[in-house]
Amino acid sequence: MGFLVFALLTIVVDFAASQSLVLVGGNLNDGNEAIWGKVVELAGGRGVARIGVFTTASADPEDSAAYYIDIFVNIYGAANATYIPVTESSNNANDPSVAELTRQQTGFFFGGGDQSRVLKALRPRGRDTLVLTAVKDMFKAGATVGGTSAGAACLSDTVMITGGSSYDGLTYGAFSGGYKPLRPDELSYDEYGGLGFLAGWLPDTHFSERGREARLIRVLQDSRDRDIGTTRGFGLDEDMALLVLDLYTRPVGKVIGTRGGVFIADVTNTVVIPSETTNFEGVSVHYLTQDDTIDLTTGNITIASWKTNLKDNEYYNNAEVSNDILSSQRDRVWASAAAQFFNNKLDDVVTHYSYEKNPKFEITFDRVTGSGYGGIPPSNPEITVVSHQNLKVGIRENV
Repeated sequence: MGFLVFALLTIVVDFAASQSLVLVGGNLNDGNEAIWGKVVELAGGRGVARIGVFTTASADPEDSAAYYIDIFVNIYGAANATYIPVTESSNNANDPSVAELTRQQTGFFFGGGDQSRVLKALRPRGRDTLVLTAVKDMFKAGATVGGTSAGAACLSDTVMITGGSSYDGLTYGAFSGGYKPLRPDELSYDEYGGLGFLAGWLPDTHFSERGREARLIRVLQDSRDRDIGTTRGFGLDEDMALLVLDLYTRPVGKVIGTRGGVFIADVTNTVVIPSETTNFEGVSVHYLTQDDTIDLTTGNITIASWKTNLKDNEYYNNAEVSNDILSSQRDRVWASAAAQFFNNKLDDVVTHYSYEKNPKFEITFDRVTGSGYGGIPPSNPEITVVSHQNLKVGIRENV
C-alpha cells in the first residue's frame, strides 16, 4: 500500500515542478500571495497540494503548526496540510510510521524558530534520519520544499549559521560548535551543516532588517576551508523569497516579493590582510530585487527587464555616509546605503563607519566595476526598487 501511495503521489508531484525550493527570509506576511501561493502551486496547486508542515524549530511546535495549516488550507487552497510531529525531544525521526506519513505529502514547509532544533531532530551530527530521508525521496520525485526564517537557514548542505552579530563577527571572528547561550552575540556556525537540499550556498535570514551583511561575509571567509565550507552565500530579507527551480539540473534562483531583496556575497577572490580583527579587501557583493535571477552554478545574474540602468540617470549628487553601517537595531541601514550609493552621480567610492567603537570599523563601497538598476515593480506601482551587482566591499578596523 505504501508503495502505491508513493507512486501515485510521485505522478501528482511531477505535474507540478521538479526539485524546487522556496527560501523565505522570515516575518512572512499572511497576505503575501506571491510566496504562499507559489509553495501551493509547486506542490500541485489548489485542491491538490498536500503540505507536510515541520515546526521543529519552534518553541511551541503544535501551535505553530496550527497556524501554518490554517494559512495553507483556508487561505491558499491546499487540499491538505499535515503536521509532521518531529521535535528535538520527540525521538521519533526514525519511526517508520512518521516516515510513511511524510511520504504522503507533495510539498513540505519548515517554520521559523531556532534552526539548531531542526538539525538535532532530523539530522543529528550530520546523519540523516528516516523522516529526513523520506523528505529527500519525495523532493527528488518532484515535491517542493519551502522554509521561512530558521526553516530556510537550515536547508543548505554547507555549514549553518546559528547566531551572532556582524560587529562581534568582525571583532572576534566566527566559531564552530553552534550557538552558545552564554555568549549570544558570538558569531557561530554548525560545522555539520544543514539538511542538505541546496548545494554550495550558505543562506542567512532576517537579513537587511538586522544588519547581517558583515556576519555572512565573515562566516563565509572563516569556514571556507572546511569540508562543507563555501565561498558563496545569500541573505534573505524579511517577507521576501528566493525561488530555486531545477535544483538537480541547472538551478536558477528568482527573487519573489517587493519589500526588500536578496543579498549575495562571494569571498572567492577576497584578499585577507593579517589583522587582530578583520581586514578584507575585494569582497564581491550583489543585491537582487523582485524578478532578478541568479544562476546558482555560474553565479551569473540577470536583472529583470523592467528595470533600467541607473548610469547617467542617478537622482542624488553624492553618496551619503552612514555612521552606523553595521546596525542590527535600525532597519536596512546597509541596504539603504548601497541603494543610495548606486543612485548618486559623482562618487564611485564611499566609506561608511560602525557606530560601535574599540574597535571601530570602516566599510568601503566601490562601484567602479559595478552597476545599479532601478524600477517600479509591476506588482506594486507605489514603490521603487534598486538592484546592484559587482559592488566591491572592503572591511577594516579604523585606526
